[in-house]
Amino acid sequence: MFKNYCRHGWRNLLKNKLSTLINIGGLSIGLATGIIILLWIHGEVSYDSFHQHNTDIHLLMNNQYHEGRWFTGDVTPAPLAEKIKREFPEVKYTTRQVYGGQQLLSTGKKSIYQQSVYVDPDYFNIFTFPAISGNPVAALQDPGAIILSESAAHRLFGDKDPIGSIVKHNNQHHLRVAAVIRDAPENSSIQFDVVLPFRLYELENADWINRWDNYRVGSFALLQPGSGVDGFNKKLKKARLTGTTDSTSYLFAYPFTALHLHGGFRNGEPSGGRIEIMMLLGTIGLFILLIACINFMNLSTARAERRAREVGVRKALGASRITIIFQFLIEALIITFGALLLGILLVKLALPGLNSVSGKNIHLDFMNWQVWTGILLLLLFTGLVAGSYPAFFLSSFRPVKVLKGVISTNRGGGLFRKSLVTFQFIISIFLIISTIVIYRQLQYGENRPVGYNQDNLLEIPARGEMANKYNLLQEDLLRIPEIENVSAGTDDLLRFGGATDGIAWPGKTADQNFPVNITWVKYDWVKTAGLQLAAGRDFSPEYGSDSTGCLVNEAAVKKMGLKEPVVGTLLGTNPIIGVVKDFVINNPYQAAPPLVIYLGNGPVSHIFVRLRKTDHPETALAKIEAALKKSNPEFPFEFSFTKEAYQKMFNGVRSSGFMFNWTSSLAILISCLGLFGLSTYLAERRSKEIGIRKIMGASVGRIWYMLAKEFLKPVFIAFVITVPLAVLAMQAALRNIDYRISLQWWMFAAAGILTAVIALLTISYQGTKAAMANPVKALQSE
Repeated sequence: MFKNYCRHGWRNLLKNKLSTLINIGGLSIGLATGIIILLWIHGEVSYDSFHQHNTDIHLLMNNQYHEGRWFTGDVTPAPLAEKIKREFPEVKYTTRQVYGGQQLLSTGKKSIYQQSVYVDPDYFNIFTFPAISGNPVAALQDPGAIILSESAAHRLFGDKDPIGSIVKHNNQHHLRVAAVIRDAPENSSIQFDVVLPFRLYELENADWINRWDNYRVGSFALLQPGSGVDGFNKKLKKARLTGTTDSTSYLFAYPFTALHLHGGFRNGEPSGGRIEIMMLLGTIGLFILLIACINFMNLSTARAERRAREVGVRKALGASRITIIFQFLIEALIITFGALLLGILLVKLALPGLNSVSGKNIHLDFMNWQVWTGILLLLLFTGLVAGSYPAFFLSSFRPVKVLKGVISTNRGGGLFRKSLVTFQFIISIFLIISTIVIYRQLQYGENRPVGYNQDNLLEIPARGEMANKYNLLQEDLLRIPEIENVSAGTDDLLRFGGATDGIAWPGKTADQNFPVNITWVKYDWVKTAGLQLAAGRDFSPEYGSDSTGCLVNEAAVKKMGLKEPVVGTLLGTNPIIGVVKDFVINNPYQAAPPLVIYLGNGPVSHIFVRLRKTDHPETALAKIEAALKKSNPEFPFEFSFTKEAYQKMFNGVRSSGFMFNWTSSLAILISCLGLFGLSTYLAERRSKEIGIRKIMGASVGRIWYMLAKEFLKPVFIAFVITVPLAVLAMQAALRNIDYRISLQWWMFAAAGILTAVIALLTISYQGTKAAMANPVKALQSE
């Protein structure tokens, strides 16, 4: 019986080739989109699940209360981890983690930069990064040891066994390779090439590493099996281990595996994160599939008259309604299966381009049973949803009336089809509005005044002896005619990582215990960066008192509530000598956080060079390289233009914007496929009416308008329904962005006009063709 159903369904599909092609085309695009989103979701959900003890690993985080809200941070004081392990029996292991960035490793004549991380010995008792050779836990006990990833070991030593070999680290330390571990998987939120002992980091940062008011270190804890995190957090909150004794700050442990998807916090509580984007894209994928299913429903029910006699004959011969329903569902599943095969081909073709734009590495793994299970569920869901209404609708015909030629075309069926078309356009218009708003917001952030002059500004990482020989290096650089200014700092101008809540100022209250970003710079930092001063002056060697002074930004003045004159006010024991106008820090879409700048006497991490205006900086760069090689010959020359580095910060949001553009375009395309099929059928069904109207003198334009207005009504209704929903949704999406656009009427009007124009273009071909057809041919059968 099943074989007969399949054969009969196949013949029916071949009989209605246009309808079949439109259905397969729409469903294949919808299924391809669903598969890509399914693969993306699978990759996101699997993050950090490979760790053996993943359910017991927790990141120690802190909540700080100020200005009526709780603010959550993911870095803690360095002494915390050991204290937690010592005082809490629920804790089995603790470790600290600090990313060291790209660091130079040399062996023989080979020198390469590798991504580094500093950790404590118990790191590998907590996280599962399998060893290939050596003992990683024992290796981290020795500050003179280094652990290489498999790929880093191959880059440095080729096929040779590296264990026991010496690696020169930043041309300063000679470290012994004590272990080699597997590369971190793609679905690991922790990525590195080399692992260094945290003891080495302590020796390099002895001036602050034991302070409780300095939040720079990531701290992880592995809880004993069966220990409840809620009870542990209650004990942590009572312990007051954050360096303060009041109730404005407390610690808590947060599940490590939840960080990737649920890493957002609002007012001290988890409030989403990547999970929101995942749910949004999942919803969009579902809607695109529904649009494709609606096309199938509409085309199937629109052609009800052609299938009615078939249903009548089969019922008269004894077929039950269940049998007929099953027959139509089989047809839907055959179409869906064909669409799935084409969809998989589309996925294989689209993934390289999507990966290139999004920066991800999504791939279709034919050996992964979870992926295939998801694809089969997509197949069943799409086939059953697409075939459900046609099956129940067509199987409801009464055989007696059908065989007499009395076929009910009640208004209910037509109204349902129009409702489905309207729903299609509600989704399409909403996605177009979202795309316009997202694009405008991205452009708004990218074009935001950054607050300093990025043109011709270079940032050079201070490697090796560059940090200690800065004064000599500055003199050499300033001798180059193409260079205007030189300065340096512990942070680059795009990201400021260090923060403290231990700064005192006049009138400070208990609820003002908020973290303040801090950084150390050299003379002429404001001048070199092209920043603007609201009051006071820059650090200058002409003033001997600058070693104790500091600069603040306007955000710090406002948040601290400092009164005029601000210049001269003491922050702790440091007098303010200048106020810098706010500039973009860390996040281009958020307001500038409070920042305090000190004059640093120690090593720097970044050197800033202001070039004179030129269209050809190559000459200056060659001279800069020569100057750097003079004092630092063993380090490769590295530099980046600040303007280009700033633009790279938008890559992630650009890829999100691309995903919205892509899904919106697909939604419109599938809707138009359905419109094309419906307009073809309706023009065919009304051919005799059109012929009579032409004989009676109706013009081509009049007939085209008659057909077109039937499809413009759903577009208009969809627009009226969608606009208020889109306004609410876009306002909610923009609410948490400090630097955001205002919603304007043209964004919504443009979406409605664009949808109407696309719909008109889609149906115009069939409408014009029907209007220009010879009326005699249409009336010959009468």
